Amino acid sequence: MKLSVEEYEVIIVGAGPSGLSAGIFVARQRTKCLVISKDLGGQMNLIPKLENYPGTMMSSGPLLAKTLENQYLTFNGEMTFDTVEKVDQVEGSTDLRVKTGRSEYLTKSLILAPGKVPNNLGVENEIQFQNKGVHYCTKCDAPFYQGRTTATVGVGGYLLESGILLSRMASKVYLIYRGGQLGGDRDMIESIKKKNNVELIPNSMVTLVSGNNSLQQIQIKDNAGVEKMINVDGLFVEMGSKINLDFVKHLIKLNTKGEIEVSDGGKTSHPAIFASGDATNIPYKQIVAACGDGAAAGISAFNYVEKLKGKPGIRSDWKKTIGDTVFHY
Repeated sequence: MKLSVEEYEVIIVGAGPSGLSAGIFVARQRTKCLVISKDLGGQMNLIPKLENYPGTMMSSGPLLAKTLENQYLTFNGEMTFDTVEKVDQVEGSTDLRVKTGRSEYLTKSLILAPGKVPNNLGVENEIQFQNKGVHYCTKCDAPFYQGRTTATVGVGGYLLESGILLSRMASKVYLIYRGGQLGGDRDMIESIKKKNNVELIPNSMVTLVSGNNSLQQIQIKDNAGVEKMINVDGLFVEMGSKINLDFVKHLIKLNTKGEIEVSDGGKTSHPAIFASGDATNIPYKQIVAACGDGAAAGISAFNYVEKLKGKPGIRSDWKKTIGDTVFHY
């Protein structure tokens, strides 16, 4: 006997800040909504202290993720931890079929908010020191290294931006790269070469990170095989990031960076698919930007579903009626 496939009006892929924000705005309209994600929080789990999220002073990435999840569930949204393997258009229908590792669903609309995953160095003990001296977002965590000794390793513009930002805060910055020359914008290269507190270490790679409770040393190996240890308080890994969209790339348009191309309201090239957050071509990869784009994508997806029913949809989400009282937001 074939089991029936559960149907939703909106399915969201990803439980980072963008996906959860989208879920809040969809579920709040009493729309049947499901969030599917491998984990809770995504890259927010790499942020031990959160300083630049408006309205939040003493928080962390994981705490914000849990707060957003609770808010989403308050509006009767549903969540499952699973991996989306394939999304296909249902033949002869506007519906989409979402196949996961454990189940299969049908949905009227889909919001893509899978985020991105930073590339690791792949060295011993790296995971042990994540958020304990090893970081993957210089913009996020450089402020915690005022007057301290740091190192950054990476490629191209990612490395240059990291080095320049760290040079404004840290007392010492080791800039480590595999090639003989820095790659990227010429003006940025000239700028970083003039920094008195930046030491360039070309033709080298980080082979080991070590310490007690937090990072204390990194081992560097050059092209000749010579190894040396450097004392550092923090290591910033800027090797770029990867976005996994293999499950849906046949239905939407991506740019040359592999990001989802979106227009106003998170619209993609597919009328039933919307997207938000770091997996899209938004210029600023920040939590607050991801949340705002997630809210917009949520409203767009809700409006799409409403129009399928012949209803007008909404332009904003700013009031709620409880009993005889209308509360404005």
